[in-house]
Amino acid sequence: MAKAIPFETLIIFFLVSTAFAQYQTGQQSQQQQIQQQEARQCRIQRITPSQPTQRIQSEGGVTEMWNEFEDQFQCAGVAALRNIIQPNCLSLPNFSPSPRLVYIQQGEGLIGMSIPGCAETYHSGQQSVRGGGVSTRQGEQRDQHQKVHRVRQGDIVALPAGVAHWCYNDGNEELVAVSVNDLNNNANQLEQKLRVCVHN
Repeated sequence: MAKAIPFETLIIFFLVSTAFAQYQTGQQSQQQQIQQQEARQCRIQRITPSQPTQRIQSEGGVTEMWNEFEDQFQCAGVAALRNIIQPNCLSLPNFSPSPRLVYIQQGEGLIGMSIPGCAETYHSGQQSVRGGGVSTRQGEQRDQHQKVHRVRQGDIVALPAGVAHWCYNDGNEELVAVSVNDLNNNANQLEQKLRVCVHN
């Protein structure tokens, strides 16, 4: 026959279980309070205007970056930068491990994006079907994985994570593009810090 569990053991087990449950509830409520406090600190009403803290001058223009460790940027999980490209100049191809939104504040130009996918990016000619036959136009080369778009003031361009891109100012005035990188995105696997890789 099975031995009966002493009454004192049951009471001790019950008291320990109750104390552990209260401890966990206290921990959870403490975490909730911290999260609520952080949420109150990250209110949209507390956004203040700020100026770029870093400026990089080049032949074709200027890149200005805001301090990503500023509270409002940390709260939103973003990093901001502004590219000012002179007329008839090109920004070097670059990419970021995080997704980016680009707002064209002023000017017009071309933006090119190299979308990853098929490894075959070069074709010696273009084939077309005419009257059941195939003809090839020699000398015409086209990279089917690079998308080039015309942009002008007021446009917003979404750049996926890791997509190499460039911008050319073919207008008569400066092209000003303000970018916001989403550092909290799952695609940004390195760390919550702005990383821009430039191709020379």
